[in-house]
Amino acid sequence: MNKQINIALFFGGKISQHLVLLRKAAKKLGVRLDLVSYNRVCFDTENLEVKIRGNLNNNEGRIQGSARTLKNDGWLQIDDYDVLFFRTTGKHWEEVDLIVGSIQGSTHTPVVVDPIVKNGKPSMACKAYQMLALKKAGIEVPKTVYGSLWYLYEKMADSRHHILSVLTPSQRAQMIARGKMDDFESVINFEFPIIIKGSGGDRGTRVFKADNLKAMEKLVSKLRKSETEEGRRYMLQEYIPNDGDYRVLVLGKKVLGVMKRTQQQPGEFRNNYSAGGKVEVAQLPEEVLQLAVRAAAVCGLMVAGVDVMAKNPSGLRPAPLDKGASEGMSNNPKDYVILEVNKGPQFKGFMKATGIDVPAEIVKFLISLKK
Repeated sequence: MNKQINIALFFGGKISQHLVLLRKAAKKLGVRLDLVSYNRVCFDTENLEVKIRGNLNNNEGRIQGSARTLKNDGWLQIDDYDVLFFRTTGKHWEEVDLIVGSIQGSTHTPVVVDPIVKNGKPSMACKAYQMLALKKAGIEVPKTVYGSLWYLYEKMADSRHHILSVLTPSQRAQMIARGKMDDFESVINFEFPIIIKGSGGDRGTRVFKADNLKAMEKLVSKLRKSETEEGRRYMLQEYIPNDGDYRVLVLGKKVLGVMKRTQQQPGEFRNNYSAGGKVEVAQLPEEVLQLAVRAAAVCGLMVAGVDVMAKNPSGLRPAPLDKGASEGMSNNPKDYVILEVNKGPQFKGFMKATGIDVPAEIVKFLISLKK
């Protein structure tokens, strides 16, 4: 008889509908999947064990921590699990590091998902890091500049002055003599409209568009508090005109499916389902699907939602969905940009568009990692 696979799925905040669906899928597949709030991670210096408070079926809203509660609930040992799936990390990297560190050198070492967790590099989940890492790997991304909000504003306000200020007089003279100044400006300059994007945002909640310098100044002033008091960072990105983008759901080296997202609300530029975007099942050329798989790997993610947009410098336009992806669509990965790679992607809209049982597929993937 095969040993039952035990999975611990770590999360922050409240138990969401997505988490409940994953737990139900695991039950149908005969797998134990515990939803473990980071609030239940504990240790003390007397026994040096990092443990999990038990009775995981309790709601986190209940008062926890009394001697009676701990005695009745007991404890769960981390190395009792076969797979540790850190679906969300966010503000909980301290607990993540405690958990991962506790299993090092253990005789029973669980599989840790994702690689960014195992490597202990939380910056890999940030959008700014992704833009740099993807570009270095030869994967196209939107033209991006990272820095303080006022630096981004100054870049748009007086970009030619900025260009000249970073060059020595001899460098300026050489570039002008060679006719290279215009080329240099075209590489690092932007034109309105532009996108201001939070490096740590999710579901499009920290993505903003400015159509002119006045609007950008107002936006920067509004966001400054989050930058100075909360340490949030932002990027300046080119705005790419589009008729929608694509969400590719990746599990390891496999593409589970593709949906197209298209904004529907007047004045809305985001295509996200959570922002009211329309979702439809879609196809993409195999070369672009493999690009999404590669992008997830570069960003250290095994369970990922990869957002792709057709940039089409060759002049090709994406084909209507009913014609299939191969008609009228370029199969050259350079004609597409990776907008971002999402850790722990939401899948409600994806399931609606594709009809794929995403929770079951994720659980099956987690089981396969141990087998």
